[in-house]
Amino acid sequence: MGLNLRLYYSYMMFLRSTAILGFLFVALVPWSCAWGGTADQDAGTESGIDSNAGSNGSMERAAALVAEVTIYRDGYGVPHIWGGSDESVVFGFAYAQAEDIFWQVEDSYILALGRYSEVHGPRGLNSDLLNRAFEVVPRSREDFPKLDAKARSLCIAFTDGLNYFLAKHPSVRPRLIDHFEPWHVLAFWRQIQLEMSYRYTHLSDSYLPRNNSRIWAQVGSNGWAIAGSRTQSGGTMLFVNPHQPLFGFGQLYEAQLSGTEGRDGKPWNFTGATFPGSPLLTIGRNRYLGWTMTTNEPDIADVWEVRFSDTNDPLAYEYDGAWRRATEWRETIRIKSGQHIREEFYILRKTHHGPVVGKVDETTRLVARISGLYEVVPMRQSLPMMKARSLQEFRDALSLLQLSFMNIVYADIAGNIYYLYGARAPRRDPRFDWSKPVDGSDPRAEWLGVHGLDDLPQVVNPRSGFVQNCNSSPYITTDMGNPSPGEVPPYLVEDANEHKRRALRSLEMLRQMENISLDDLERAAFDTEVYWARHVMPQFLDEFEKVQVDAPEFAAELEPLVEHLKAWDCRVTADSTAATLCEAWYEAIYESDYPGENLKERYAKDPIRRLEALNLAAAKLERLHRTWKVPYGRLHRLQRRPDIADLFALRFDDRGTSLPYLGVYGPMGAILTQYYTPSIHIPLITSQKKRYGVVGTTYMAIYEFGPDGGMGRSVVPFGTSGDPRSTHYFDQAELLAACRMKPIPFTLAEVQAATVLAYHPGEEETIPKSID
Repeated sequence: MGLNLRLYYSYMMFLRSTAILGFLFVALVPWSCAWGGTADQDAGTESGIDSNAGSNGSMERAAALVAEVTIYRDGYGVPHIWGGSDESVVFGFAYAQAEDIFWQVEDSYILALGRYSEVHGPRGLNSDLLNRAFEVVPRSREDFPKLDAKARSLCIAFTDGLNYFLAKHPSVRPRLIDHFEPWHVLAFWRQIQLEMSYRYTHLSDSYLPRNNSRIWAQVGSNGWAIAGSRTQSGGTMLFVNPHQPLFGFGQLYEAQLSGTEGRDGKPWNFTGATFPGSPLLTIGRNRYLGWTMTTNEPDIADVWEVRFSDTNDPLAYEYDGAWRRATEWRETIRIKSGQHIREEFYILRKTHHGPVVGKVDETTRLVARISGLYEVVPMRQSLPMMKARSLQEFRDALSLLQLSFMNIVYADIAGNIYYLYGARAPRRDPRFDWSKPVDGSDPRAEWLGVHGLDDLPQVVNPRSGFVQNCNSSPYITTDMGNPSPGEVPPYLVEDANEHKRRALRSLEMLRQMENISLDDLERAAFDTEVYWARHVMPQFLDEFEKVQVDAPEFAAELEPLVEHLKAWDCRVTADSTAATLCEAWYEAIYESDYPGENLKERYAKDPIRRLEALNLAAAKLERLHRTWKVPYGRLHRLQRRPDIADLFALRFDDRGTSLPYLGVYGPMGAILTQYYTPSIHIPLITSQKKRYGVVGTTYMAIYEFGPDGGMGRSVVPFGTSGDPRSTHYFDQAELLAACRMKPIPFTLAEVQAATVLAYHPGEEETIPKSID
């Protein structure tokens, strides 16, 4: 189901009313965000951010890197970047991203620079307000020169690649940024972290950046690592399956990065995926090891109640029996309105804890802080992870704590499998209840440093021969050797009791895996058996016997539905009508709030009402589709829409090109996970009867590690290019619809054999495949 009708419309209305939320933010936090006025200006194209500062130096550096890097494009258009220095690889990666999805790369950086409303109108206001409140732009400008030399040089190389692309493609007209600055990369990381982790504050949905919390809650992943004791080859295997929005900054971009500069002069080679706009890959594999990530719920953010009770000084707040003074400043946010730009003015405030983001009463404000927002530089950790050749080197990289959250699922060529509950988690005084706002005047409520790597739940080489995580508790990672809940502070793991059905289905499957091949793993990656249908639905259907006795007329009406579900094998196929009926019933009786695995209160203890809901679900299908027997593949579809930043802007077309898809609503517990729009039919207003994928598989891969380095296969939901005119705009959708992956060329010889186009950045013609 993914998004039921009520949720879908509430989400649409949420985003449409972002301008109103701006005023709501004002009403709730009059001191921290007070509207001061507006001014209208023309909305015409401007020269961009920072004008062309440093453009000459950028072009000179680019000229030195161009000959050093080659971009190989395979038959699916996937870029394989082969360079000398790390800087040349990052430069080429930026250029390739810009070739394929410049619109999305620029959009992510517009978001990072706190000017989203200037391009997208009022629906960008929440993100811009948080960007300004947490001072993403000024802190990034200030902090960039303080980075280590390597991080600075890679940021410079990445933005040089973007600028070089623009210089070589004058027909590409940026909407706002016509020159990228290296500090923009730091702002990009910080804003992405804000967008994805502000929810850990547990504040009202009204404060969440851009998107409704229910949408971001559906973002998750599946990850498995399988020991050689369970495989035919004796090599370890890894299943990589992040679930992200298929549109906007959260989608994933696939590539290969390879450089001759490495530790001890040895080359490095890594294939995988990352967010558009990132200088390095986030998940994937090298010759020796690989990993994937799944979202977790560590307590990495806190809220303090701060009292501004001095009637003579509105900026004075109570702390440790005395007073401290807050800082206050004014921000101007430009908001697109039709063909014009209006300006709104906001007064923001911060304390030593962090910015003011909410109001309790006339004197008490809520102040938030997110762990690592200013300290984390992901490149410092991701590059050593990509170059690591052993579990120890990989753990050394993880110990830098440059990822604020995320589970890690890992396998390597030496036969190791590993799971880590990753978090940059603050140490805290356990006397406080950190799940709620704490007293900001009490110095004992300060953070006490950060938990080290060894403090975090983890599993190494369990006797069971597998580890998995599907956004579930770290304490059900495997069968033998799970971490103990008593070993970590309770505040650290907020998802300790999350036993999601995707994880339970994964454990079922992994226990049965013996002597498996890579083909077997590929079939498992596309498994569509529904855990709820197998284990829970039969209990509900058994209640039908009581209905036959107590309400025979109703039972006669219900019997065809019950028998249809009883005859189903609980697997989703393109022609399965029982799968569609099962989904419709599930969405009727279960809560739409994530994780969506709890019955609505009115159905929890009433078997008759649950069966009545089945009848109503069938009637709804019949109203929309003229029959309740709707083939799953006819209803559930993949359709790509170009240049879409948010789900709000999506308008699917039942008459347009689309493909059937067998992904299943995550809380029902299938491995092939997908969340869809609902079927909508409002006469004379709108009609979208098919259901279209919006959140789910954004990169799927399987890797096998053996003596020769191993093999891999992958697929993305649509294609490499964001240009509807490209042959690579929708070509991989055909693979996904057919539940197949493509081989991953990895060595230089494999890459060159698969190459259909090879070139240096800026060249218009192909160059020989053999160039290196």
